[in-house]
Amino acid sequence: MASTARDRPWPATLTLGPDGRITSWSRGAQALFGLSAARACGRRLRSLLVRPEDRATVDELFGSVLAGRSWSGALPLLDADGRAHPVECGWQPIQDRRGRPGALIVVTDRADLPEDESATGDAPLGTAHAALEAISQFQEHAATVAMMRRVQLLTDANTMIGSTLDMAATAAELMDVAVPRFADSASVTVLESVAADFELPDRPAGSGTVLRRLAAAPFGRDGAEVFPVGGTVTYQPGTPLAQALATGRSRTLQNIDAAMAERIATGLGDEAAAVFAGKSLMIVPLVARGAVLGLAVFARDASRRPFSPGEGVLGEELAARAALCIDNARLYSHERQTALMLQRALLPDDSGYHAGIDIAHRYLPASDLTGVGGDWYDVIGLGGGRVALVVGDVMGHGVRAAAVMGQLRTATRTLAALDLQPAEVLHHLDELMEHLGGSLATTHFATCIVAVYDPTAQTVRIARAGHVPPLAVWPDGRTEQLDLPPGVPLGVGGHTFESRDIPLPDGSLLILCTDGLVESRAPGRDIDDGLRDLADGVKDPTMALEAIADGLISGLRGDRTLDDAALLVARVRGIPSSSTVEWTVVPEPPAVAQSRRTVRAALGGWGLGQLGDTAELLTSELVTNALLYTEGPISVRLMRDRTLLCEVYDGSETVPRLRAAADDDDGGRGLHLVKELSSRWGTRRTTTGKTVWFELRLDPALPDL
Repeated sequence: MASTARDRPWPATLTLGPDGRITSWSRGAQALFGLSAARACGRRLRSLLVRPEDRATVDELFGSVLAGRSWSGALPLLDADGRAHPVECGWQPIQDRRGRPGALIVVTDRADLPEDESATGDAPLGTAHAALEAISQFQEHAATVAMMRRVQLLTDANTMIGSTLDMAATAAELMDVAVPRFADSASVTVLESVAADFELPDRPAGSGTVLRRLAAAPFGRDGAEVFPVGGTVTYQPGTPLAQALATGRSRTLQNIDAAMAERIATGLGDEAAAVFAGKSLMIVPLVARGAVLGLAVFARDASRRPFSPGEGVLGEELAARAALCIDNARLYSHERQTALMLQRALLPDDSGYHAGIDIAHRYLPASDLTGVGGDWYDVIGLGGGRVALVVGDVMGHGVRAAAVMGQLRTATRTLAALDLQPAEVLHHLDELMEHLGGSLATTHFATCIVAVYDPTAQTVRIARAGHVPPLAVWPDGRTEQLDLPPGVPLGVGGHTFESRDIPLPDGSLLILCTDGLVESRAPGRDIDDGLRDLADGVKDPTMALEAIADGLISGLRGDRTLDDAALLVARVRGIPSSSTVEWTVVPEPPAVAQSRRTVRAALGGWGLGQLGDTAELLTSELVTNALLYTEGPISVRLMRDRTLLCEVYDGSETVPRLRAAADDDDGGRGLHLVKELSSRWGTRRTTTGKTVWFELRLDPALPDL
């Protein structure tokens, strides 16, 4: 491994693949180590050039370089004869054509080489060969250093640009890579349609196109930012910026004089021309998927060498990396926005008014796309003044989950409106799951909880399908996780669901949520910890519901932002006994007249005499039907809230239907009267029969419930 000034082998370069094998071996390496490329390539560096006692250190160094970190320093390496020599070398991370990591090693000095240059002799032709060889070696060394810097810059670009799916953050990362190593200042602007709507342009950009500045490294005197980040800009016709935007081709401008600076700065503000004057400028379009997204502008001060054609290629490579990452962020943001818009469009805007219960609700999207789409809540008004509370979570995320959620919510509303028991609703939803989603997928799963509150009985009937259990907060502040059969998620099939009745005194809270609110990914914490936090989060059950909901969200969300979450908080207040009247109908003809008198007396006591005629007529029609077509007990209930509700119960399971009556029919018109004169009417089955009901508005100005 001896060497003189004449054949000194600088620089010596070699590259390693991800497994530590030598993949390239320069002539300098061959001369320095005494090994041909044929003998070196394919061998592991640690076994070929490293002493056994140094291999652990070199392995650790190589692992660090594969992770993206550079290193320079002295290492003892072996020559062909197995002798160790101290060398100064630099290790740089690189990638091969397949994107696999590796290392570039450049040996720049060897401490034990002699400084004797007598081999050249005193002959002038020999002080000339040596000079030419020294120049050649210097140029080769300078080219290698430049290559290392370029490799390092591109390596940093590949590792640092695009670490997040955020367009502004990606643009800022390009600034961090390029300034000051490649340029003294830089900026990134993208089309406003890309930044605001996450849409590719529908036509080529050019003059008049509005762009938004995503990032700018100090671009002005004394580091002052002349071009503010977040602002919009329009490049004027004929300027180099507008031309690059329209053609998609890079422009390099060197030694910009005052006239050119004025031209470039047209429409960019009073200080812009002074910023560009005297600089070297590289304008590079950001191109992805064949579309120009915006521009990257790099600038060098007059004190620095202007951009060369070769550096123009490097600038385009940096911009291409940034453009790809910006477009990925655009696509991600577009899909997330679509999923959120679909999700929110399918959720109710307002729970509305319901007798005997007040409700606050929240939906919180996930912090990224992978958590958006599956959670929903609903509040459904039912007959008899009852209300159904539903919370569910479709397993899966994104637009697909949001679409399935919308279908599932519609099916839930339809089934609940049929006055089915909560367990029956879940049973039918379970059967429907395999048909939801169309061609998007073959099988879906979801968790769900359905609770139906009856304000007159002051009870809630609940069933759940693999969902987070509900929480009750009693008027005295005690909390209780309600003991309900857990059920299995919808879509599993082959299982039954069970409903339970829970009494709820006035002032009680019922809290329903999805697991995104209580499930934590923090080490050592599970969903039970989240449920305890939920119970502890209700400090005062008498607070306003909106304040309680906000407090639960702020206290629980924390690290639980990788999944979306839905929350319903309901406070029950029942219907006071003074607002209801009930009586049993004796199955005899005078019963109809007696019911009419009871209705008139009740309405008079409530100050609703103006509804007397209509209420009497419709009540008598329902009571008459019950007497004609059923046997057994018959009862009537009037309830006053924002509407007047009349319910007639009998023991028959036969549900009355509207039918067309002929001109000579004596009957068949009663239900038509009920339909035409009431604001709402319907029937529902009970455990021992059925109930037929109608509602009348107390105030015609109020909308139907």
